[in-house]
Amino acid sequence: MKEAVEEALTELRPSLAADGFDLKVDSLSGDEVEVGLVALPDACMDCLVPDDMMVRILETSIRRRWPEVGKVVLTKHGF
Repeated sequence: MKEAVEEALTELRPSLAADGFDLKVDSLSGDEVEVGLVALPDACMDCLVPDDMMVRILETSIRRRWPEVGKVVLTKHGF
């Protein structure tokens, strides 16, 4: 499961890195994954999509690799 989530995050990282953000797995429990959105020092806060849209993007990418995922939770770091 964690490998599938990491693969999904790796796919999304380049587009977020361009605006100064990164992704990390905060926790993985059962069929729920908590993904951390990390704002790096040069992050463009105006460039970030709304939280609900970010969760949908994460869910879509993760489900392609792990169809059984139940819930994706977004947490923010460095904001």
